[in-house]
Amino acid sequence: MMHRNATLLMCSSALIFVISSVLLSFAQIDLDITQVYLDGRQVSSGPNLLAAVLLNPTEPATWLLLIAVWVVVLFLVVQTFREIGTARAYPVADMLLLAAAFMAGAIWPWVAQSFPLLGFMICVMMLLAMISASSRRFSDGRLGRNPAIGIFTGWVSILTFTAFSSFVDDVTPIPPELASLVGAVLACIAAIAIQMRIPENAYYTITVMFAFLAIAATMIEAAPLIAVISVLSIAALTFLLVRVTT
Repeated sequence: MMHRNATLLMCSSALIFVISSVLLSFAQIDLDITQVYLDGRQVSSGPNLLAAVLLNPTEPATWLLLIAVWVVVLFLVVQTFREIGTARAYPVADMLLLAAAFMAGAIWPWVAQSFPLLGFMICVMMLLAMISASSRRFSDGRLGRNPAIGIFTGWVSILTFTAFSSFVDDVTPIPPELASLVGAVLACIAAIAIQMRIPENAYYTITVMFAFLAIAATMIEAAPLIAVISVLSIAALTFLLVRVTT
């Protein structure tokens, strides 16, 4: 009974995440990120605008990435629900960690609009929950090898460090390009560490690289330096991908 309840909780949290993400993607953001840079306005006039590149897409690449995230989450829900009561069912601890990650992912962008620090902390909790679920020591490792988990964790990783860059830019006087550089460096370091914890899931690094590509495509005209930083991050992660796949 406990396992069934944990699985249903995870599936419900995942569906709530998808609904929240869909609503946010079509929401009217007060200031469009590219327009902010083109007009030379301060990003701090609207919290988490850098993270809005991934949450509120304006380019085909970012739309493709977000839709892929929705699809893999729904796939995971269907897969998990079908395995309830079977020998292939994931452990209760994995279900609870995934439920926490999805619920955090559903609420943090809305919280961050009014309380940037609290929203960012919830975003970090989402990433930590995904890392714990995919690389838990006492798990059988199937979750860490699941392509859906690799894709979602990759997206969450970049989203978290993009939110970090947004938060730093919101609360400090440093330029947004410098905040993005700090976030990109930390994201690459974290990506290497996370990939080493799930070495059999190359989808993680591929998703991280595509997320950087999507950011570069979105910012190429409005903020070329941020686009260059994203491209350099892709180059740095190429070596990690080669190591994982060979």
